[in-house]
Formats: sequence, C-alpha cells, structure tokens
Amino acid sequence: MGEHQRLKQLILGEELAELNAHAERVAALESDQAALPQRLPGLLQRAQRGDGRQRLAQALKTPVSDALAVAVRSQRQSIVELLFPVIGPAIRKAIAEAMRDFNENFNRALESSFTLRGLRWRLESWRTGLPYAQVVMRHAMHYRLDHLFLIDRDSGLVLSRVSAPELPDLDADAIAGMLTAIGDFVRDSVGSGEDGGSLDSASVGEHLVWVLSGPRANLAAFIRGAPPPALRTLLRERLEQIHLTLDDAQAAPTSEHEAEIRDSLNLQQIESSVLAEEASAPTGLPARRWPLLLFLLVVLAALSVWAWRERQWQQQLAAVSHTLANWPGLHLDKVEDLGGRRVRVVGLVDAAAEAPLPAIRAQLPADAAVELDLRGYLSTEDAVVARRARAALAPPADVNLTVHDGVLSLAGAADAAWVAQAPTRAERVAGVTAVDVARLHAVEDAHAALLAEWQQLATALPLLRVHFVRELEQRDAAELPALLHSVERLAALAPRLQRQLVLQCHGHNDEPGSNATNRSLRERRARWLCEQLQPAGIGPDRRVIAGAADDDAAVDERAASLRLAPAPTEGE
Repeated sequence: MGEHQRLKQLILGEELAELNAHAERVAALESDQAALPQRLPGLLQRAQRGDGRQRLAQALKTPVSDALAVAVRSQRQSIVELLFPVIGPAIRKAIAEAMRDFNENFNRALESSFTLRGLRWRLESWRTGLPYAQVVMRHAMHYRLDHLFLIDRDSGLVLSRVSAPELPDLDADAIAGMLTAIGDFVRDSVGSGEDGGSLDSASVGEHLVWVLSGPRANLAAFIRGAPPPALRTLLRERLEQIHLTLDDAQAAPTSEHEAEIRDSLNLQQIESSVLAEEASAPTGLPARRWPLLLFLLVVLAALSVWAWRERQWQQQLAAVSHTLANWPGLHLDKVEDLGGRRVRVVGLVDAAAEAPLPAIRAQLPADAAVELDLRGYLSTEDAVVARRARAALAPPADVNLTVHDGVLSLAGAADAAWVAQAPTRAERVAGVTAVDVARLHAVEDAHAALLAEWQQLATALPLLRVHFVRELEQRDAAELPALLHSVERLAALAPRLQRQLVLQCHGHNDEPGSNATNRSLRERRARWLCEQLQPAGIGPDRRVIAGAADDDAAVDERAASLRLAPAPTEGE
C-alpha cells in the first residue's frame, strides 16, 4: 500500500468503509434489476397464491385500464387487429344464434302449415289479403318498444322520455347529444341543402333506433326485434300530435302540456294501437274473396265425389274378388284394376263351369269394361263334376243326379237302355271316382222302384241325425244337408206315389235330468230342426214337433231326427 492510500485511510477512516458498503449495495441492486425479467414470471405466480391474487388484481386494475385506454386512442388499428380473432368468432356466434332463432321460427311456421295454428294463420292471410309469409313473420318475430326520446331539434335537449318499467334508465342527455351529433353529421356530409338529409334509422347494440324528424322536435324510438311498418306510421302521428301540443313561442313544453305529451308517448297505448290497426286493416282482395271461396267449394265437392266414387269402385272390386274366389270351377289369381273403369280377371277356369262374366257385370257399373284372362284347367269340385256329368249323361227328368266327394249317385226311374248305359258312361266323366246306381231303376218297374226308394228313405230317415255339441251348436255341418237331401227326395216321390208327406221332428239328449229340463231341451231341438225344413219345401202343415211328446224317451245322444208321421195313403 502506498503512502497516498495510507494517508487516505487515515483521513477518511469510517467514511471510506461506509462508501464501500454503499457501493456493494448498489452493485447488488443493479444485479437484481438485470435479473428481474427472468424472475418476474415466478414472482407473479407466487403473488397469485392465497390472498395475493386479489391484491395483485386490485393493484394492476388502474394502470392496466389506463394503459389500455391510451393504447386504444393512440394505436386503434393495432388494437383492432389484436381483437379481430376474438371479435370475429363473437360476431359469427351472434349471427349464428340469430339465424338459428330465425330457422326455428321458420321451421315452426312450416311445421304448423297444416296444424290448427297454421290453418288459423292461413285463414288470417286469406281474410286480410296479406301474404302467408308476412302473417307468419308477424306472429313468429315479435318486437318490443323499449325507449322513446323527444329531442329538441335545435338545442339537442331531451324534452320528454319514456322507458319500459323493467328496463334500467339510460343517460338521456348523452343519447340525445349522440343522436343530434350524428344527425348533424349526416345532414352536413350527405345533405344537399338545409333539409337535404337526416338520420332515419340506426342500430345500437341489439336495438333498432328510429329517428322521426319534425319542425320543432325529433322522436327517437329504441326498438327490440322486428317492428311492423304500422309502428312507424303511428309514431309519426304521435309526433304530429306533440307538435300541436307544443307552445309556438317556447322551445320546451309548458307544465300544462307535459302530461299530454307523456300520454302521447305511452308505450302500452302505442303497442295496443298498432295491434288494433293491424287487426282492422282492410282486406287486400275484397273482390276476389267470393270467387276464391266458390272455387274452393267446387274443388272440395269434386274431391268428395271422386273419393266417394273411388271408394264405391274399390268395394265393387272387392265384391267381385269374393264372388270369383268362391266360384265353382274357377281358380282366381287376381282382379286387376286397369284404371278408367277397366278390370282384368286373371285365373284358371274349367270348361264345364258356369260362365262368371254375367255375375261380374252384375256387381260392376254398367260402363265398366271387363277383360277375362282365363286359362283352362280341370276342376274336381263336386258342383263342376255334376255339371260335367249332366252334360255327358243327359239324365231324364225323373232321374236325380248328385255328386258328393267324387261319388256320382243316380236315383230315379228311366228307360232300360239309358239305365244300362249310365254306369259305364258315368265312369268316363272326369272327376268321378265312383258311381252309385242302387236307387236307379228301369222304367218297366218304375212304380215299384219308386216305392222301394220311398221305403228305403223312410227307413233310413230316423238314422240321419243332426248332432249337437251343446244346446243347438252343431257338431258336423255336413249332417243337416244330407238330411235335407233325403227330405227333398221324399217330397219329390210323394206326389208320384200319391202319398202325403208329414214329418215328425224329434229332439234327443244324453244327460239325465228332470223331466221338465229334458222335455224343454228336446222340444227346442225338435223345433230348430222343423225350422230347417222350410227351405226344402216342407211347410208348417207338413211337419210336426214331437220332441216333448215322450217324457220316458231313452237318453241316447245330443241330436235331432226326423220320422215319417203315420198318414193314410191315396190309391192303395
């Protein structure tokens, strides 16, 4: 150490040590300041822990707001570019929401086109003469009048204001100044003269602002939604009433006129007046109403007649199909409707079957055209086989020819030659599986043959019973036709043998019981059987109910039977 340094240390002493300490602290602060950018994120993260988050937000609120305001004023384009990624999606989202609401309203309108509400709207459209779309929009897109401001035209001061009760108050003076300034700008910028241009409407947020100009004052209306054109007309009428109320010598309304002006600006009265005006609007098509109504009635009547005729036609085709499906010797494939009252019947038909065309025409209108597309086939139905056998054998009038399950039965009297050839010829008939000629006799012994047949039928008649499951419910539907066939043959033989045919109807039961119960059951079954004889030509004078005559009858089975009643013969 030199003498100079030693002298400095002796002179300064403690001051020199303090200066060195300060220099070290300054160096440490400079080092901390240089490292602050790297340490700041960590410090901010630690500051947001616990209660520090609230204190940090409170401390940064004012400087951040001031900095943002300065940046917006000085670097507006930069702020717009920075906010564009945020504002763009927000705008698109708002537009999407609006379009979604519109689509929902429009879809509801389409869905309700044929509902009760849609028909009511269509009736309103027809009654008022307005397009249906306009009626739908008027009902689907509602509007609301939120604020009305009466603004002095020269000074821009608010003369009167009315707002909906549930809405917060707006700064009327600021709004009036804004609208006045914008109106002056429009008039000065785009107007060609003193009255060359004025502000008519503007959009402020979700509100549509209508500005109606007058010589003394302007009326500004803040509207939410889609207002009808009638609202603007009514607001202009109210503005004209207000100008009549204003005192010509003053720029503001007097106290005596203030109540009248506020009454003219009553929101509820204005909306009610708009609804009343729309309801009482004249019809757009008064001269066309009755022709349109007449046309609709004619169309409705024509459609009704067509629907009725079409229904009748389908019922007639169904009846034809049912008839042909049960036609002996005909196999029906389909009944085809060719349109224009033309029908084609497709199927198979036996040559021996009865022609179906007359039956078809009887069930269709006279102007119907019937086309038969029928191919031949061989039917084995009993009715068709019987027709084929009659055509082949040509039996005499006294010979009864029947076919049952392919068995051809011949009964009656004929000349010996025909009787001799009948079995052989009958076996050749298509569909005949067996021939029964036991009751067929030659004409030489005709009376004896008929008498033998009578005796045979009379003996077999009591054995041909109609059995029941219970009460009068038949067990076998084929038993009654077989019994009636024998009765018909007896009825045919009676006049030829000069006999009187009287039948006794008997009822039977198989369960013992009281005499009264058995008698009642037998009597009901006997009466039922007698009633079935009427179609066979056996009238009430030729049948006797004998079901309850014998209380001691043997209990055998649930059935009903017939017997020949004793009667004197004629000619014997």
